[in-house]
Amino acid sequence: MSNMIVKAPCVNLSALETLFIEMTAQNCNLRCKHCYINFSDKKVKDFIPIDKVKQTLLNLDKKDLKYITLTGAEPMMHPDFNQILRLCLKYSSVIIQTNALNINDKKARFLRKVEEENNLGHEIIFMISIDHYIEKENDLLRGRGSFRKAVHAIQSLAKYDFNPILSIVNYLNTDETELKNKFSELCASFNFETTDINFKIIPLIEKDKQWEFPQNTDFDNLNTDCTKSRTLTLNGIFSCPLLSCDNRGKCGGDINDFSTRNYLETPYCSQCAVYNKKLFSLEL
Repeated sequence: MSNMIVKAPCVNLSALETLFIEMTAQNCNLRCKHCYINFSDKKVKDFIPIDKVKQTLLNLDKKDLKYITLTGAEPMMHPDFNQILRLCLKYSSVIIQTNALNINDKKARFLRKVEEENNLGHEIIFMISIDHYIEKENDLLRGRGSFRKAVHAIQSLAKYDFNPILSIVNYLNTDETELKNKFSELCASFNFETTDINFKIIPLIEKDKQWEFPQNTDFDNLNTDCTKSRTLTLNGIFSCPLLSCDNRGKCGGDINDFSTRNYLETPYCSQCAVYNKKLFSLEL
């Protein structure tokens, strides 16, 4: 019997450019087929307290910070969402990763005023989840009515001069150029002009699929989320949003004292390393 201990590969945080804030781990108004979250059958009150966000931002080393990203489950379900958004805008531009069910004309107009209130030049950037350019195919993945609500949200945001990014999980492994072309045609049909910056195409990550790391993987130069970001949750600091409920991804208790090392020991980690692509962060 071999006594050899196999260690998981390790990557280091080179710079904290994106701080993810998990507004809630379980509260969402959709149940998408491919979601990485294991939802409870019961209604869970797990919203991060605004005081925890305030304290984190006060203690955050901001020298490399480019974005604060509000994520979830569904971040816009947080009862203090507007206050937290205003607070975060004092520190950096803010990305909202949302299914957009809570965005209509009135909300978009309000969010434009919130951005204009900020005199530091920080932006609100929307990443709208929509996974197929055909309504039926999208709703099979994301739930009935989700396509129309996402399209309406994009129209509402564009009306108030926002330039939303479409966050597309490539569930069917479609050619990325084809996806962009088809979504461009969809957006053109309601007069929203797009360029490459409006598309973030994310490969499907499967919960239980363990991939082998490619031979000669350069772990010092991976382009994964954990190399440039950390995630603030109700339960501490984690290496990425995918691992926010997995203790193997926990880096520490708070922003004052967290590890800059991350061991790639989960099925998510092996898939991320193979794709070598940021799944949640905006490319800088």
